[in-house]
Amino acid sequence: MQMKIVLRSILVFTFITFFLSSTTFAETIKGKIEVIGESDNSIDVITVEGTPYEMGYAHGVLAKDKINVILNKVMPAMCKTAGIGLDFLDQVYKQAEPYIPDDYKEEMRGLADGAGVTLESVHCYHIIPDVSEYHCTFFAAWGKAVPDNRLIQIRALDYETEAHIQDNPAIIIRKPAHGVPFCSIAWTGFIGVVSGINSEHIAMSEIGDNFGEEHETLDGEPMIFVMRDVLQNAVSLDEALKIVEKARRTSSFLYCIGDGKTNDARAMATAKDVFNVYSDRDLPFPGHLDDLVYMSMGLDSNWNEKVFKVLSAKYGKITEMVAMEDVMTGLGTGDLHAIAFDVTNLKIWVANAAPDATPAYKRVYVPYNLKESFVKP
Repeated sequence: MQMKIVLRSILVFTFITFFLSSTTFAETIKGKIEVIGESDNSIDVITVEGTPYEMGYAHGVLAKDKINVILNKVMPAMCKTAGIGLDFLDQVYKQAEPYIPDDYKEEMRGLADGAGVTLESVHCYHIIPDVSEYHCTFFAAWGKAVPDNRLIQIRALDYETEAHIQDNPAIIIRKPAHGVPFCSIAWTGFIGVVSGINSEHIAMSEIGDNFGEEHETLDGEPMIFVMRDVLQNAVSLDEALKIVEKARRTSSFLYCIGDGKTNDARAMATAKDVFNVYSDRDLPFPGHLDDLVYMSMGLDSNWNEKVFKVLSAKYGKITEMVAMEDVMTGLGTGDLHAIAFDVTNLKIWVANAAPDATPAYKRVYVPYNLKESFVKP
């Protein structure tokens, strides 16, 4: 007997059995999908759990239609905008494949099976961040910089919107069978991390940079998986830093890692052969304040001065509202998505670019409390 369950609206469920053929075989879907926000500010919240394959398969089934749109329409448009072909992405993936953890490969396989797409297209989708040029902004503030005992952090992603990846935003919560539950703020069908936070109050932000070709390689673990390594495994700031240090890194990236349990954070400059960690006392440019790290658009960008001026004017009063209104909206950073984190209390505020390309920083920031979402059954 063949049974099909068609998802036509918001479905919230934990265990749903889909019978995929006339045989007695059945695949258990371990996940749920819901929507937060209003109208075109809405965001899918996708929660999956279990083994890597189970998480990928559930994600694929729950978001099948949107994943097909992204892989068949959005990804080719992104390639056209970047001036690269799918064959190039395939070649780059093959270079990186030996360094990608097997668990992530299994999750991508599950996603492809669940969504009914080719595994090759899923691979290509996940290699785009390492071959793209984009600049962003982050800061983390705690202690004397804030009015209360919290760690406030941002991640403002400045990236092209012509391909319409912003039409399919997602907050993806994973509860792996082995590892720390974590949240990735990204897009449907994405298993890596470009912005995120875990249940151990570790948050991570990122900026692309360029330290010169001699410091870069594609023979390594893609950035999106290094960031995932951190969120899925680190329970402290020290552990997070060590994971990035030990990774076989690729291109030039700046990172901010915050720890909301100890209310502390570090900024980093990394590449194939570069690993520099900065505290609030030794940032690599003028403009230091206690209990505050920040970077914007690159180590040598004049945006660092712009961000410092805003934060220094609000020093001692930095909250999520300052993060959203004064930094991201005020300066105009975060074209594709803009996120404020209350790392201490596991809260996020997320804005995404509109289908008409209105930048995220001009849009509504949708709040979401992650505490209950991280609880394992």
